[in-house]
Amino acid sequence: MTLHRRDYFCCISLLVLLMMPRVPLSADDPLDLPAPKGPFVLLAEERSRILELFQATSESISPQGTLQLIYNFASKDEGLGEDWSPIPTGQYGRIGQPVRWIRGAEGGVVGVPGGIYFADKGQWIHSAVWQQEVKMDATYYSFCGGSVGDLFAAVYGWTKGLRRRVGSNLGSQLMRIAGIKPAGGIGKPPEIIFREPVHFGFDLKGGTFHAQRGGRTVVETGSNKFLKKLDSGQAGFVWNGNIRCCVTKVKLRGKIDLDWAAKSIPDLKKRLAEYRKK
Repeated sequence: MTLHRRDYFCCISLLVLLMMPRVPLSADDPLDLPAPKGPFVLLAEERSRILELFQATSESISPQGTLQLIYNFASKDEGLGEDWSPIPTGQYGRIGQPVRWIRGAEGGVVGVPGGIYFADKGQWIHSAVWQQEVKMDATYYSFCGGSVGDLFAAVYGWTKGLRRRVGSNLGSQLMRIAGIKPAGGIGKPPEIIFREPVHFGFDLKGGTFHAQRGGRTVVETGSNKFLKKLDSGQAGFVWNGNIRCCVTKVKLRGKIDLDWAAKSIPDLKKRLAEYRKK
């Protein structure tokens, strides 16, 4: 059997390829590149330790670091105030304190069994530090109504001393706040009505702050004027004016700042450092 010339050369080429030494893949070969680094995932023990930092009525945290805290102040459990600053005085504490638990029959005035009472002016800040992704909801009752210019806001603050602050004034108005005073706003000031429950708060996500009332966004902004150098921060309340009110429930949900949590959890701090080196 005689091979055609074309078949002959094909056989020779195949033999040459088979006899060539196998060269190991270089480090630049795409098959040899390390797999992309995935997101940091919290271990079960780390999640448990983070939840131990709080005294909420209900607590949960996902492996990805999404924390949810619910405070039912109507339960009159004074331990719930320990996660906030200043810690509210007891219902029989000193008269004149701007943040305290409702006394005796005070709750009956607005039809609630208990809650945190706020008066005059001040601030009340939760201890947790969040990434720039957090949602806060609260239930509010006024003891005396109010007037235009009164402020009761769910606030997000960042930078040293929480000097930069943006707030949701009862969900109807978006405010830039200097200390405990308004420094510019978007939207109409809220009408404060005696005894009427208001469900309000804010949702910070994607670099935009949403002032919410009744579960929906009323006004929002991503303006640098309101959110300059936005960073990890804390949530709470700021109030000013003719304020006499109480809050019966607060819900916080968002991405916890793991560097803040790691200050109290050495094993988490070590694992975060190793993850970032990789």
